[in-house]
Amino acid sequence: MNENATTANHQKNYSPSWQRRFDLLDSLDADKLSMSAVTKTEKYKSLSFWQKFRLMRNFLAFFFGGLYYLCKGMWAKGLFIIGASSLYGIILLSIEISAGRIVIPTIVYWLPPAVIASQLANFDYYRKEKLGEKIWAKIPAIFADLKVTLPLAIIALATNFYLGYHAAMTIPDPYFG
Repeated sequence: MNENATTANHQKNYSPSWQRRFDLLDSLDADKLSMSAVTKTEKYKSLSFWQKFRLMRNFLAFFFGGLYYLCKGMWAKGLFIIGASSLYGIILLSIEISAGRIVIPTIVYWLPPAVIASQLANFDYYRKEKLGEKIWAKIPAIFADLKVTLPLAIIALATNFYLGYHAAMTIPDPYFG
């Protein structure tokens, strides 16, 4: 257990689909290994395509990202994802604004954060429920504190909205001139 984790409640009842995922992750030693280490093991490589797909993809997390994390009680990770996604949007908006007439397709804004959230969600929920993990081991533990993560996510979102509004008002529409 790392410094970001606490003891979790092991008496909770899970749906059959979550129980299957948890059992599979238990057999892959996901409580001891990182997600990237799990995917490199022979046990993981021996799984069928659909087992891997169900284990490492979450469609609700794909469509709702950080909000899905918040609904599952993973507050620090959810706010971190919202903040990081907003910062990613700010970078793309800054490129659009500074370049003038360049228009980055909308899919470039939402697809990378959605795919990342989708790939991490099941493993993260397992780690939260089994180990009480609040934030990823590679992220400084200070981001597990809501007093830090919540204001940063709000500032990133507000900046993203402001730049989006600014871009909409200053960049000419490529379709209408």
